[in-house]
Amino acid sequence: MSGKVVKENVLPRPPLSTWWLAAAIAATVGAYYLVLQIDHALPEPLTRDTAPPHRFIGQIAHEHLVNLTSIGPRVAGSYENEVAAVRLLVQAVQDIARTASPHNRVDLDRQTASGAFPLAFFDGMNNVYHDIQNVVVRVRGVGGGGGGGGGGGGGKRTALLLNCHFDTVAGSPGASDDGAGCAVLLETLRALAATPRPLRHHVVFLFNGAEENILQGSHAFITQHEWAKSVRAFINMEACGAGGREVLFQAGPHDPWIVEVYAAAVPHPFASSVAQEMFESGLIPADTDFRIFRDFGNLSGVDLAWSANGYVYHTALDTAARVSPAVLQRAGDNVLALLHGLLASEELLKPAESAARQPVFFDVLGVFVVAVRAPAAAALAALTLALVVLDIHCNAVHASKELFISRAAWWRVVWAAARRGAVGAAAGVAAAAAAAALLHACSAGLAYYARPWLLVPLFALPAVGAAWLVELRRGAVGAVGADGAARVARGWWAARARHDAAAASAAAACAAAAAAGLRSGFLPLLWALPAAAADLAATAARARPPARAACWAAAALLPLLQSCYLAAGSLATLVPIAGRAGSPPLPADVLIGVVVAALVLIITSWLLPLILVTEHPRVLAWAAVCVGGGAAALVAAGALYAPYSAARPQRLMVFHTRRTLHAPAAAAAAAAAATVEHYYWVPELDANTRRTLAAHAAAAAAGGGWHASPARQECARWVYCGAPYVLPVRALVPAGHARPAPARPPAAAVAAAATPAPAHHGDYHLHVNVSGAAHAVVIVSPAEEARLLWSDAVAAPLAAAAWGARRTYFFALHSARGAPLSLRLSVRGAAGSTQLSVAAHAVGAAPPPALARLLAALPAWTAPVGWHVDLHLFQL
Repeated sequence: MSGKVVKENVLPRPPLSTWWLAAAIAATVGAYYLVLQIDHALPEPLTRDTAPPHRFIGQIAHEHLVNLTSIGPRVAGSYENEVAAVRLLVQAVQDIARTASPHNRVDLDRQTASGAFPLAFFDGMNNVYHDIQNVVVRVRGVGGGGGGGGGGGGGKRTALLLNCHFDTVAGSPGASDDGAGCAVLLETLRALAATPRPLRHHVVFLFNGAEENILQGSHAFITQHEWAKSVRAFINMEACGAGGREVLFQAGPHDPWIVEVYAAAVPHPFASSVAQEMFESGLIPADTDFRIFRDFGNLSGVDLAWSANGYVYHTALDTAARVSPAVLQRAGDNVLALLHGLLASEELLKPAESAARQPVFFDVLGVFVVAVRAPAAAALAALTLALVVLDIHCNAVHASKELFISRAAWWRVVWAAARRGAVGAAAGVAAAAAAAALLHACSAGLAYYARPWLLVPLFALPAVGAAWLVELRRGAVGAVGADGAARVARGWWAARARHDAAAASAAAACAAAAAAGLRSGFLPLLWALPAAAADLAATAARARPPARAACWAAAALLPLLQSCYLAAGSLATLVPIAGRAGSPPLPADVLIGVVVAALVLIITSWLLPLILVTEHPRVLAWAAVCVGGGAAALVAAGALYAPYSAARPQRLMVFHTRRTLHAPAAAAAAAAAATVEHYYWVPELDANTRRTLAAHAAAAAAGGGWHASPARQECARWVYCGAPYVLPVRALVPAGHARPAPARPPAAAVAAAATPAPAHHGDYHLHVNVSGAAHAVVIVSPAEEARLLWSDAVAAPLAAAAWGARRTYFFALHSARGAPLSLRLSVRGAAGSTQLSVAAHAVGAAPPPALARLLAALPAWTAPVGWHVDLHLFQL
């Protein structure tokens, strides 16, 4: 016992002044600022004059990017994509072939392919394509290195695949998505072909021309091209942002050695299994060619993507100027190093490890990568749990001597502190969610979109303040008896109990993640293992309280930096996505608020023991809550509300729609009975679409105001509400807005013939013809209890999300060369009440004059795109 006398009802002064806690908070903020600078640490780009031919040269890659983006938007089926871009790529490959090393040969093939496949993309769809184009290149060693690799060689060697796509969405030059990927691959191809020795294995480069049509180009290659038969693994280049560092955000599904090669080979690592689990959770509404290679080629590989500045992704702002040569140099150094590492690996020659789980992997502040396979990760989780238990036991022994309480009583104190910590975390998340819900209810959503610093007062401060107030409500007192409770509630013993509780909670989370097979469990492990080890070392050294606190701070340094690093990357990806996530049942503001709260509570968890030994911690907690509440009130009142800017614009899609409602009548009378409507339709891409249209678009053009569309009665009458959907995204875009539009002939017309014909066994057939359109959507909804049995495109059509009691089937049709589209369907069930929606989308075509004027009248801080749709609705 210390020998000090504690007077009854007289609380001793806390051992630390408020300034110590303020300094710790400042250090936490400094750690976050430090990791933000890592994204700017890019290598100096090499030039032709400063590098040998077999090195990746960023200057050359950027020239390729400028040439490709100079074509403009390259929508699949357009002249720019099918002729200009293909011609540019072919010429670049031919130039590379002429400068290749005599030890390596470059083969070029232009693939034209047609096919179809079901895809579980959003609600589910059936993808049908005709005459899409891929540029496929193979590099192979000649001479002493020997033959094969399949598809024209001896068949003894395996091949590696590198993939990018050169097509774009409408209205975007696609510098990052995915012109930069193709520029990196072209320069990688040149450097690889210039290698002064023959390659051991073949390398196939796929420049695919229809990824934005939902992964059609990669499907055509992997299922139909001869060279695909020799591919063993792949590297895919993608983007959901522009510039910065490319992140390895997907790996697998088997062959864990690929990640281990990445960890050993790349000079500028950036990888995280947390990013993979976040992507697989659906938080990021997107997909990549990774899925096609995995599901249709049974291949393993890695997905690399730029994620910085996602505000310009899929907009006209995605230009070559936003992707510097240094960005390409960094990615190229990594891809070329990874490629050489894979080619040198003996694992490439072994059969795929189809049952092997992917390792836990993450880079440490961009310096090196940790890759731990599942058995070792489970062992680490068990070791961490054991060390935490040992640490708590040692503290219980000391508490029994110092405080005259039982060891079991100390465990109850720790358990009470852990419970209070869980309640505090829940209170913090609830406070942030409440602030987000207030913004959404006041039509002040996405206030932080153009000014991310608002995330701090709006969500981070209320979360921390609420959590701390719960922590401080009763200290760390447990059910240990009056005298023991009084002693534990004060000073350093309270801090030790809270430290034990935090370590125990993190260890439990780590063990639960390991048991569930979650690879994100390394984050709680980082908080638990060093904390327990440092506390045990302090106990062994009989450290006094200040020295013990210094040990805690030192142990928290790496997990603090790593947590800030992950938080910065996560928010840089998720905040821009909130501007294109539609209007789902859970508002994007609430989701962002919850994520911010969870991240900031993790980052500040190391401060919790300190608040129990600091003077006036409630002052800081209440200040955080008040600042957060005041900021939310100001934003809700409009004082701080300016969510968009020219550099971070609001996205708008405007469909100039001609809708024809065909009455359920005989074919001859149907045309006379048809009702034709002309209107603009705008889906809600974010929480503020309605507000923007009401304030600007309606006043900028004649024809009346905007109204909610589709109306409720239309949703009851027509599948998909009779709206001109282009993708199966009902869950993300449940609402839209319409206003009258001038009548005009459609840029893409539908000459649809949809007549049911009886067949055997109670089935009936539908034949749908679409002409004059490169892109069409056919949605079929049979009568209740009926189902689509077969189609001539996809033998077993995949059902989309149900519409009430009816099944729906979504078909996306594409013809790159304008050939007529057709679809034959067979329905099992009652022949009546089948609904059919056929929409021809003039994607990439110049908008009609009236639509062009409407788009031009929108504010400068919007990024609008639009095209004409010819929509036909049938009741058969």
